[in-house]
Amino acid sequence: MNTARCDNLALTPQRNSLLLARRRSAPNDPNAEPPHKGKLNRDGVHQFRRITPYLRPHRIKFAVGIVLITLSGVLTLLVTRLWGQLGGVGVDSTAGQGGFELPLPIDAGDLRQIGVAIFLVLVVQSALSFIRIWLFGEITTRMLKALREDAFAGMITQPMAFFDTRRVGDLGSRIAADIEAIRDTFTVVLAELVRQSIIIGGGLLALMTFSWKLTLLMLGTLPVAMIAAMGFGRFIRKLSKKTQDAVAGSNTIVSETLTGIVSVKAFAREAYELARYRERVEEVRGIALRTALWRGAFASFIIVMIFGAITIVLFQGASMLKNGELNSEQFFSFLLMTGLVAGSIGGIANIFGDLQRGFGAIEEVMDLIQRDREPVDLEEETAGATQSRGLAVRFDGVGFHYPNRSDVRVLDGIDLELRSGETLALVGGSGAGKSTLASLVTAFRAPTDGTLTVDGIPVAEHGLSALRRRMALVPQEVILFGGTIEENIRYGRPDASEDEVRQAAEDALALPFIKAFPDGFATLVGERGVQLSGGQRQRIALARAFLRDPELLLLDEATSALDAASEKAIQEALDRLMQGRTSLVIAHRLSTVRSADRIAVMEGGRIVEIGDHETLMTQGGRYRELVEHQLEGTSGSATPESGEAAS
Repeated sequence: MNTARCDNLALTPQRNSLLLARRRSAPNDPNAEPPHKGKLNRDGVHQFRRITPYLRPHRIKFAVGIVLITLSGVLTLLVTRLWGQLGGVGVDSTAGQGGFELPLPIDAGDLRQIGVAIFLVLVVQSALSFIRIWLFGEITTRMLKALREDAFAGMITQPMAFFDTRRVGDLGSRIAADIEAIRDTFTVVLAELVRQSIIIGGGLLALMTFSWKLTLLMLGTLPVAMIAAMGFGRFIRKLSKKTQDAVAGSNTIVSETLTGIVSVKAFAREAYELARYRERVEEVRGIALRTALWRGAFASFIIVMIFGAITIVLFQGASMLKNGELNSEQFFSFLLMTGLVAGSIGGIANIFGDLQRGFGAIEEVMDLIQRDREPVDLEEETAGATQSRGLAVRFDGVGFHYPNRSDVRVLDGIDLELRSGETLALVGGSGAGKSTLASLVTAFRAPTDGTLTVDGIPVAEHGLSALRRRMALVPQEVILFGGTIEENIRYGRPDASEDEVRQAAEDALALPFIKAFPDGFATLVGERGVQLSGGQRQRIALARAFLRDPELLLLDEATSALDAASEKAIQEALDRLMQGRTSLVIAHRLSTVRSADRIAVMEGGRIVEIGDHETLMTQGGRYRELVEHQLEGTSGSATPESGEAAS
């Protein structure tokens, strides 16, 4: 299988320094919300500085791009001045140059020379714009590549508690919609902000050289417009943030519905899911409509202010031209320059809105990247099969509760030793804490009380990646990746040979049905393995565990989807797999429980009985009761619930 290569995030000094900064600034509580959540520094400097480590390797190109934008803005002012000169000379052939001097070696009264100068300036400006757009595109592409990698790495290296309160669709939108918003910010919005700022600043200076009276008259309306822009911009930013959140929520519904499409159709809940999505889309529409309303009100306000100022300027300028206070080229240049500056001022509000949206996206993505992570190794695994000897696991007074449910103790005072090479089975009713106990061994969860050690060392002191590579988990609900059967089996050990993959499939009794497929091991399993039956998916998961050859094997109802005949054959294979290694088995079927070296009976988060099958049956306690209930359920004399009592 062609395995995906995971690049080391510390390959460059810049990204290495970012990771170190992340370790210092990240909160200790994995469930704590990051600082500044939903808040934005007034001028965006705080958010911009957070993303500068990704921009730093391209700072020279970025500086060149800013210079090109500056030159483009200056050339825009120059072209506007030449247009005014062209109009003025066309009206009055005796007119000379007025206002600021043209920095060109041409005759300011010659229409032909002015026209040629305009054409040449436009050619130079178009070339600079092309180079600038390509340069910013190249910078942004490289930046976003690194940003996407780090965002995805930050996501998958979060502790399991992080995923308890978050939806897949919302997390996916962080990498999709938010990073695309960052792309727009760096490729378009920042460039336009610099360009329009130069046009406004340079244009106002040029206007002062034509007529300071007219310029001050026009500027009389700008303070009101700018104050309104700040207020409107802040309000519109909040609405835009709400729109982004609502869109992410609607995408989550789509993701959940498609993920559980089998259940949706089985229970004929298409109408319900459509209504749920329609309600969320209506919410998006409402917020977007409010945003559009306020944007429209803002645009209308700006138009009235700007065009009202232009009307006043036109009236006053015409009077000054009639009285001889202005000549024709000054008047034409002033009008064109005023229109250019007014247009830039009118557009600056939209630029600020887009900029705020981009800074909001930066905040979301950087909050994800800078969260505290599990100390896992992001290098691709290259080691061969484990030299199995079995891990030793010990629970000393271990307790556990979920962070948001501290009053409900899932595990309470667990004292248990899982010896090297031993097979220990966990049985008990639903909610007894069996799966939670197993999740502590894999370090998916951390004990809230007591000590958990592996080979005499606390789990927290182990390298998580190294520790987990010594384990293999076969869950009850098997979810396969959307590749081929071989890729899914090889997930247990990517560097395994084809013979080893085939042997693992044979040991898991998966080889017969794999060979029956036209494409064999190259058969695509579909999204989440939907093209395979439940039993076939479980055998693929078992083959993955066989290939892993782990020191610690965790089986969580690993044969629950198999028929009786297949279960017997698989159990024999599992018995071979469990020899010489430590095994923790969560099961309710008697065949699996009987073969265990010891059986721990859990109830209410505690271990109430422990011993082998014969001993526990002789004691006549809770274990015997569970077994009898199961036998009754098998014979059909008990209720459906009784068949689950030993799970």
